[in-house]
Order: sequence, then C-alpha cells, then structure tokens
Amino acid sequence: MASYKDPQLRDKLAAEYVLGTLHGRARARFQSLLRYDPHLRRVVAEWETRLTPLAVAAQEIAPPERVWRAVSQRIAGAARGAAWWAGLAFWRGLAVTATAFTLVLATFIGMAPQPEPPMGMIAVMSDDKGLPAMVVSWPPMKAMREPHIRIKVLQEHPTMAPGTEWELWMLPPGKGAPVSLGLITTDADQVMKIKPAMAGKMDGACGIAMSVEPKGGSPTGAPTGPVIFKGRCVKIL
Repeated sequence: MASYKDPQLRDKLAAEYVLGTLHGRARARFQSLLRYDPHLRRVVAEWETRLTPLAVAAQEIAPPERVWRAVSQRIAGAARGAAWWAGLAFWRGLAVTATAFTLVLATFIGMAPQPEPPMGMIAVMSDDKGLPAMVVSWPPMKAMREPHIRIKVLQEHPTMAPGTEWELWMLPPGKGAPVSLGLITTDADQVMKIKPAMAGKMDGACGIAMSVEPKGGSPTGAPTGPVIFKGRCVKIL
C-alpha cells in the first residue's frame, strides 16, 4: 500500500482534491489528513493557485428551459409507442426531430449572448498565511465596451466586522500610490465596473490589494486599515 508520506502521492492526491475528482472514502481520508498536516495544506494551496485562474476564465452558458422541455417531450412521446424502434415511421420521425432540434439549437446559439473576451490579467490574492483568498481578473480593457473586473472570493466563510467595508486597490508599477477601485462585498462572485479613466491603467497594474476600511470606504483616498489580501498581477494575454 502506498504511503501518504510519499511526496508524489501527496501531490497527486492534492491535485485530484482541488479538481474535485477525489471521491468517497479517499476524499474523506484526505480531508482528515489536512486537519493535522500543514505541509499538505500548503500543497493544496499551491494547486488552488495554479488551477483557480482556469476556473475563473471559464464561463457557463445554460441553454434555455424551452430546449430541455422540447427534448423531454419528444423522449416521452417516443417511449409511449410500442416497439417504437421497429418501423420506418420512427426513423423518418427521428430525422425530422433531429433536423428540428438542430434548427432550435442553431437559433439558440445565434441568440445567446456572446461570451466576453478571455481573461487578460489575473491576480491571485493571498491572506496573511499565504493561502489563496480572492481572485481578481479581467479581459484586456480595450476589448470591453463596459470596462469591469471580476472578483471571486475563495474563502468559505469570509466575515466583515460591523462598521467596516472591504476596499479594493490597484497597485501601479514602481512606487506609485495605491488607487482605489471601489468597495466590494463578501459575495463569492462579483463584477465591479471600472471608470473609463481608470480602465486605461488596469492593463499595466502590478498588483491588487484589499484593505479593511471604515463604513463608506477610506476617508483619505489611501488604505487606512489593515491590508488582508494582496497578490501580484499576472498577464495572460
């Protein structure tokens, strides 16, 4: 039996755990190990750092409910027929159904909103323990009609103290002062609009940070509270 002390096995299990392909008793045993093994938690954090940008860049597009209803009705209608596979009428009907479904799907694809451009910049922000806590990403600003950034909070149960706000900051290259992007919440997925004047600077950002500020945000235009999450920007495009 392989030992959980084997570095290659630990790395393999950590990758499967983050991907969600580790199931059942194996996942339960791995979660038990995580409670008492700080090094294994670091390996998991490294895999989260590698894979989170890929998850952020992917976007789901769900087909409309009418498509699923049409498929269900056709399947149910076919199932009610006796020996439905035996006659020529079935195969003719199948051809018609397939053609109709193709036309419906083509119409849906044509009407569906076009996906936004792929992410051009990503910042994986870590907490004071070095664990990934938040991801901020955006496509190239010049490719967007309405400049915005996407924010994904990775912590399972983030909290915000009463009377405080979370404020996001863009860190320019060199020794430039942090520039406020605005206030955010603890919601897992958020979109923040970026002012046109600020959009031109985002593709040159060096890093992103988040500080705890009084209600309403920083009163000085600069971070006044503790900076709890921060990370460097990585250019993808």
